[in-house]
Amino acid sequence: MHKRYAIALLALNLGLALAHVAWATPDFIPTASAHHAYIDAKVIFSFELTPKKELLLEVINMGDTRRCLAIENVSFRTEDGIVLKADSFLYDGSKSKVEGGDKACTRQRTRRKWELGYSFSFPSKVRKVMQLAGSQVFRLQPLSPEEFEEFSRKVNQLNIEVASEHLKIFDLRVKFGANIYGSSARYRKVTISPTSEGTRGPITLLSTFPKQTERAFRKKRGGEVEVTVKLDANGEVTEAKAENQLEFGLTERAVYEVKNWWDFAPGFENGKAVPSAHTAKVVYRVEEEDED
Repeated sequence: MHKRYAIALLALNLGLALAHVAWATPDFIPTASAHHAYIDAKVIFSFELTPKKELLLEVINMGDTRRCLAIENVSFRTEDGIVLKADSFLYDGSKSKVEGGDKACTRQRTRRKWELGYSFSFPSKVRKVMQLAGSQVFRLQPLSPEEFEEFSRKVNQLNIEVASEHLKIFDLRVKFGANIYGSSARYRKVTISPTSEGTRGPITLLSTFPKQTERAFRKKRGGEVEVTVKLDANGEVTEAKAENQLEFGLTERAVYEVKNWWDFAPGFENGKAVPSAHTAKVVYRVEEEDED
């Protein structure tokens, strides 16, 4: 009886650990760094800029299905807010940019690293590193060189080929503890030109549907928050203010989300981008469990 109880308790603890890893959504500020990382129970991403003018992206597929990442869905910004895009994935160092592919695909329980081909001037640091995959946007967290070295060391120790979900989660918890890097959310993207030759108001290009805070999740509370933002001529948010209030930290999470993770095109006057104001609406769905 004691043995059965111990096994049941272990299973419960592993289940709670899985929930913690899968639901982790730390509110970190996307600051400029040469190193960025994301980790959950299904996938690990690392993004690194090297002194050799390389952009290295590693994908570790922890799940049981093939995962592909399109080059057009990888974006990052300079410190002054300019959006940068890579041109291709280079599968090895012998290929040129024109020979690189437009997708990075990783089979289940495998890891691969790609160099990103690009034509822009190399930045020493980038911020707001985002990757869109399916209905999710993965936001990579900036790390210091020392933190990234420790992160990589622990990743190298993971047994990614293990088939048992419980053992995989247990391994993650032993290696990383409560240090979950990055965050993810569902998103909506508008395919419209961020520039204009005429006159128009600002446009929301990418919006997210953030998860509830832990308190709101327990209370099964959701709702909508309207956030007024001020944009500069690059579409960067310079100020964000909530126009209504929700309980349990949902208002604060909405302002954080819009200010740090939404993308906007600025307003235009006679073909010239100008500072402008815009209203964004954050919607919280009441979820019984994590769908990711």
